[in-house]
Amino acid sequence: MTLRDDRRPITADPKGGALDAADVDSATFDSAEFDTYESELVQTGFRAFATRVNRYLARPRWWLEVLILGGLYAVYSLIRNSVGDVADQAYRNANHILRFEDAWHMALERPLNELVHTTGWLANLVALQYATLHFWVTPAVLIWLMFRRKQYYRKVSGVLVLTTGLALIGFYCMPTAPPRLLADEGFVDVMAQTASWGWWPASGAPGSDAISNQFAAMPSLHCAWATWCGVVLFFLAKWKWLRIVGLLYPLTTYFVVMGSGNHFILDVVAGVGLLAVAALIIYAPALLRWWRRRSAATPTRAGVPLG
Repeated sequence: MTLRDDRRPITADPKGGALDAADVDSATFDSAEFDTYESELVQTGFRAFATRVNRYLARPRWWLEVLILGGLYAVYSLIRNSVGDVADQAYRNANHILRFEDAWHMALERPLNELVHTTGWLANLVALQYATLHFWVTPAVLIWLMFRRKQYYRKVSGVLVLTTGLALIGFYCMPTAPPRLLADEGFVDVMAQTASWGWWPASGAPGSDAISNQFAAMPSLHCAWATWCGVVLFFLAKWKWLRIVGLLYPLTTYFVVMGSGNHFILDVVAGVGLLAVAALIIYAPALLRWWRRRSAATPTRAGVPLG
């Protein structure tokens, strides 16, 4: 180390020059400052990574969607069908629902089930619709949405996924037996009635007895999915006939699930209401931005003097 005339110490520069001690002090990071700088780098890197992931997922890719939706449905089915022994509670809840509906004269499933099971051709048609369209239409609409209305796919499919996830809360908190299991109330199991020619089990369950939870009636996910399909087709389809089909499909589904004895009308209302809640959650940010722009564009009116 050498001293200059002003007696300030200097240190050697790797390039052969000299660095003033003040320069060294200014170039040296305080430990707290370095930690802050490092934290900002980590956060920036995370934000960049999250942005890349969001951009990648924003563009639907069929193979990725198959993996995501297939995995989600597998988890959903596992949870839905693993509620344990809840038969007693499920029958109590079903009877409470029916008593409430009878008290308010809104048990629409009673006359519909009577009409369907006493009309042979209608019972066959109802059973066929219940056992097929629920498993065909929803995937078909998802595929159509992904390839023909790609710009809407992410949010619109998100509503369906969130609705399905929220339905699990109902299945756990309120296991409910369907009307068809309340034989003492006069209901007839139309699916069991037509099982002699159909491929569904004689128990009347909509799927295999090994994978079906018969006490997952509240809310009606069957009706929630059908309503989602109908809304998507009505608002996004270009052909008029397809939009009409979109309107009719959920309405016929409501008739089928009640006429076959698989759901109470309150199950249907709960399923449609759950879909509305999921849509509100998914579209809340967009609605909030729209409201703010509308408020900003509206001129402030002068106040009216009082007195």
